[in-house]
This record gives sequence, structure tokens and C-alpha cells, in this order.
Amino acid sequence: MMNRRYSFNNINIVLGVALLVSISLTFLSEVGTLHKEQEYVQSAGEIVVIFHDEMNEKELLSLTNQYGPAVEVVRHIGDYALLSVNEEADYPYVLKSLKEDSKVLEAQANLSISTLGFSNDTYSEAQWAIDNPGHYINLSSAGRREKTASKGVDMDVVEAWTTLGQSAATQKEVVVAIIDTGVDYTHPDLAEHMWVNPGEIDGDKIDNDNNGYIDDNGETQVNGMFRASKDDNDDHGTHVAGIIGAVANNNIGIAGVASNINIKIMSLKINGGPKGTGNISGAIEAIKYATMMGADICNMSWGTSQYTAGLKQIMKESDMLFVAAAGNTGDNNNDKPIYPASFGLDNLISVTFIDSTGELTYLSNYGTEVVDLAAPGEDIFSTAVGSYVSMSGSSMAAPQVSGVAAILYALNDHLYPANVKEILVDNVKLLPDLEGKMKHAGIPSAYQSLMAANNLLQDVKPPKMSFDTIYNKNLILIPVSTEDIGGSGIRVIKWYMGEKSLEDFQRGMNGTKVEDNQISISKEGVYTFYSADYAGNEIVQTYEVIADTTAPSLASTYTISNTYKSRTITVRVSDKQSGLKRVKYMSGIKKAVDFLPAGAGTMIEVKDGTGTFKVKSDGTYTIFASDNRGNLIITPIVIKTIKAIDIKLIHNKKTLHIQDQYSLLPVIKPINTTDIISYVSSNEKIATVSANGKISAVAKGKAYITARTSSGLTASCEIIVK
Repeated sequence: MMNRRYSFNNINIVLGVALLVSISLTFLSEVGTLHKEQEYVQSAGEIVVIFHDEMNEKELLSLTNQYGPAVEVVRHIGDYALLSVNEEADYPYVLKSLKEDSKVLEAQANLSISTLGFSNDTYSEAQWAIDNPGHYINLSSAGRREKTASKGVDMDVVEAWTTLGQSAATQKEVVVAIIDTGVDYTHPDLAEHMWVNPGEIDGDKIDNDNNGYIDDNGETQVNGMFRASKDDNDDHGTHVAGIIGAVANNNIGIAGVASNINIKIMSLKINGGPKGTGNISGAIEAIKYATMMGADICNMSWGTSQYTAGLKQIMKESDMLFVAAAGNTGDNNNDKPIYPASFGLDNLISVTFIDSTGELTYLSNYGTEVVDLAAPGEDIFSTAVGSYVSMSGSSMAAPQVSGVAAILYALNDHLYPANVKEILVDNVKLLPDLEGKMKHAGIPSAYQSLMAANNLLQDVKPPKMSFDTIYNKNLILIPVSTEDIGGSGIRVIKWYMGEKSLEDFQRGMNGTKVEDNQISISKEGVYTFYSADYAGNEIVQTYEVIADTTAPSLASTYTISNTYKSRTITVRVSDKQSGLKRVKYMSGIKKAVDFLPAGAGTMIEVKDGTGTFKVKSDGTYTIFASDNRGNLIITPIVIKTIKAIDIKLIHNKKTLHIQDQYSLLPVIKPINTTDIISYVSSNEKIATVSANGKISAVAKGKAYITARTSSGLTASCEIIVK
């Protein structure tokens, strides 16, 4: 069994405001001593030297001068130097002497560039993940060792590079955000590929691009940490960056998986520093920043056992493809999930790690429900702050996948993460030992994914939006209908009050979210809506809510009872916009303001637009109605009892046949009488009469129908039914 030493950096995450919860968010990595096998030795004219500490020019010359003119300094960067031995006969002595020097961490022959043949970088023969010929060089604190591997257990990157080299599409810039411990952006193997904010002027203390950050020129990290620091245990993020995008064929270091495309690394530091701490709020802010600034992919080589809904939501609302490490505890993530890797989002790939034989290590997490695939993660040699180092773990596997994904993103604009993920997982290089351990039993194949590039879908059409206005009591509802035209899916819908531009929404990271496809507002005016899909297409539209300035409609009538003891007023009232708020009445002639104090007036219950109230006396009454937008109306009604003084019928005698009908037509004086007319039949078996005077012939015979006023006047009609 291999002897490993794993190191974990813990992050304390603060959740909420009042409640502080400590969460272990682990950067999943290993620095270790592995197989002790025979030392790999060659003679050559150059020697690569890595020192324990940085060497200044004076110290380096002091070291080399002891060998006289036989040794010259070809290149010197911090704790790294490339030395040339002029005489071949002196070479073995100089190499042996340097290895034994207490100031030297590692000294080796500079002949490794031709071993794998995919680049001229110094340590290319250590990069078995890119090309695995059946062996590789492991560089660690134990020294330089050649280790056996399983030939072909790599990601077919060299074949992909060859294919890409024939295509001009590789010139498209691809931005990979690395949310981690920061990146050494001055590292000679990374500097050329570091992202720089084109809209910012460094050092002028002005937010030039109005994105909410001052002097965020690419060197600034989200939480105010400006750069990765060797003293702050910040090698982790720099190591991840090298795996993805270290510059290839520059005669130093390594080559990143995506080094031959127009790759840019966006460094977002959320962890590290003297205490090695970080929090979920930093991760959320970093995701928002990366989305806002247009990153394509987000690498997250960290995890926590605590579920965080806010982190999941902000990832879901981003159009980036997220690649997350599955963990290094050897657990089944189905039972013990690691987040964010276990969120199960369409735009997220969960990655565990394998060794160079194609097997999971005893520390590799797995899970058929939540782990998507594996990637090379053991003995991964990559950049560190000011130097290089070997690490192992799912932290190293995730950026391998990010690198392959970046190659796909280089092919076209307006790709979307769910589709890129589909291409990657459907074209894995299958490894038998991974069967039953994850969703897709293999590792990414950059070449096979490229061959399936015709399945990459482009969505160049922005969503469509339409709106409506619904007045709901004192609120206004605006239903928002959004249609995805291009097929990548709607990722976010947001809004602002007032007229805003596309830039104000910062790619969907600003503005208020539209919940349940509608918003609730209290004020009329112009509102701006934003919608974006997962392919980066955006649209803004303004919508004006017209003010409701129309008062309710109001009409009224009244009747007086037969006994003259009560008066019934019927009110018909409606409002077609914001709706009725209240309807009241008061005795006398009143103004609208008289009804406004609380408790003023008597409420009228209105149902289906009609309400009634009763009073005992004649007189003037004022009816008041208001809608939910404050529009008012008052209508007075004058109630006066006018008794009938005479009643006659048009016909005093009428002959009908069975089932015939006839309406009595009484003539009453005065014509404006308020009396109620009632009707009665002397024999309902012969003829019946309704409340409004309609007679129905029932059977043969004779009956009398009498009309009576409230004042007691009567008139009768003889009905003969034949």
C-alpha cells in the first residue's frame, strides 16, 4: 500500500446573521510521498534545480561559483533555476553535488522534454493525465521516481490538441473562474493566461465599469485578497490553475489541459490567508461576480457536508458550467453528500479521482446517484506559488474536467452548460474498474468529446417576454410570461422599477427576482424586466403600468314598504380596474372627505355589484364608494313618500283560454307614486297572478284579480276562463 500524507485546509462558513454555524469546507488535496522505486537518472547538459526557499541572485551565484566556469545560470525564477553544465564530464559530479546541497529541494536532469512528446515543458513527463505511455515521473519531497502506470489511462488530450490545431475555432476566448485560495498570477507558467478585466483601470480607485468593484483588474480577489501568498498556504488554487491552463511549450514547468486554446483564468480568492478560512457568503459572491463578468466555466475544488440552499440557488441562476470535487474521504456520496458536488444541477459536473492505473483510490468518494464521472487526480504535478508541487485528490480531478470542458467551449459561442455536460459524460473513456461506482464509469476523453462536437447546440435567440396588469385590492400584479426560443432554458428573470438598461442587470446578478412568474407592486409607472437563458442570451423590456384614475360607477334606486315604516335603497356599484374598496352611506348631503375618517358612515355590503340598506324616514342620503387606488365617488339620493290617490285598470273584464296569459296594466295617480302595487286572485284554481300582475288561466270558470296600492286603493278585473 502506498504511504500517503493528505493535508486539508478547513473553512469556517458563517450561515445567517443571528445564528453562526461552523462548517468544514475542505479543499480536497494531497501532498505526499508515494512509491519508493528506482531513481530515474540521465546525463544531460542542463540541470533543473528547485530550492527549499527563494534564492536571490547573489545567493545563486555564490552556489554556482563553487563549480567555476563549468556551470552557468540559464534561467532563474524565485526558488527555481535552470543551470547549464558546459563540460559533459563534469555533469555527474555537479548533479550529485546539487542533490546533496542542503539548500536544494530537488535537482534533476533537464532531458524529460522528449519523453512524452506532447510539449517541451520541463515536467511534461509527469503529466500522465494528458498522455499516459505506461509510466510517468513522480516528483515529490522524496525525490524523482519513475512509476509504472496503465498505458492509455489518460484523457486523450494530445489527440484533441492535434485536432484543435487544425481549427481556427480555438481562437475564441474561454474564461474559467477558479473559486479557491487565489492564484499566483505572476507565475511564469500562468501569467500569460490570467484573466484581466478589460473595463477596469488598475489603481485609479474608481469602479470604471460600474460593476460594484473598484480596481478589479483580474488581480483582485472577491474578498479583498489581492493575490495568492506563499505564506498563506495558498498553493491550492495555483495548483488548480496550472492543471487547467498552464502555458504549454514555454520550456518550463507543465502544460495545462486547455493550454492550446485562448484560455483565461479568473482568480477568485475565497479561502486561504494566515488562518486558512473562508465562508459560503464568499463563494456566493464569487459566483455572482464570475457570472456577471462572463466566465464560461467555474471550477470548485472544495466541499462541505452542510447543505446550503443559497449556494445552490445562485449556481442554478448562473449560466456557467460548474465543475466540483466529490471529496477525498472514501465515502459514498449517495449517503454522505458533499456540497456543492451533490447538488444535482443540470449545469454541474461532480468529479471523483482515479490513479494512473484507472482505479479509484481508497480515498476517492463515489456514488451512482450524485457523482457524474472520474478524472485523473493522483500524483498531479502542477504550479504552486512561485514553484511547482505534486498533489492528489478530487481537487486535482475537477480542473482536469474543467480543462476538457474549456476545449469544447472554444469551438462556438452561445453554448450552454447542460449540453456541454451531456457531451462530456456521454463520451467518457470507459474504465471497467469504475463500473457501479458513479453515473458514467469513466474519465473525460477530450478527443472523443471533440469528435462529438457536432452535437454541441448553439442558442443565439434571446427569450421573449410579455406582460399584463391585474389590480388586486391595494396591490398591482404584473404577470410575466417568458418563452425560451433557442432551447437552452430560462435561467433567470429579474426586474427593476424605472427604465433600466441591459448593463444595469449585470448579466442577471442584479435586480429583484421574479417569483412564480409575477411581481406584486404598489405604484403605477414604468418597470424594466430582464430575462436570460443558459446560453448567455439576454433581453430587457420596459412595461408601463397605467394609473387607475377612474372612480367607481354608482347608481341607486329606492322602494317604500307597504306600511310606510321603512325605505329600502338598492345600490349598484362597480370598478373594472383596481376593484371596490368600500361602499358607505350617511344621512344628509355629504362630501367625500366626510367618509374618510375611520368609522365615518355606515358600510353597505355589496355582492356581485349590488348592495342594499334600509332607512326609516324620508330625506336625503349620500352614498360613497372608493376603489383600491383611492378614487372616490359620491351620489346623493332623495327619498320621498308619494301616496297613490287613484288606481284604474285598462280592462275590467277579460276572457282567456286555459294556459293563456295576460298582464294587468294599472293606471295610478300620481304617476310618480312610491306605492307598491300588490295583486291577489279570488280563485287560484281558475286563475293565478304574479307579483308583477301577470295572470295565468288555469281552468274553466270565473275569478277576480284585484290590484291594491300601499295606500289601500283597489281595482278589480273579472277573468273568465273558457
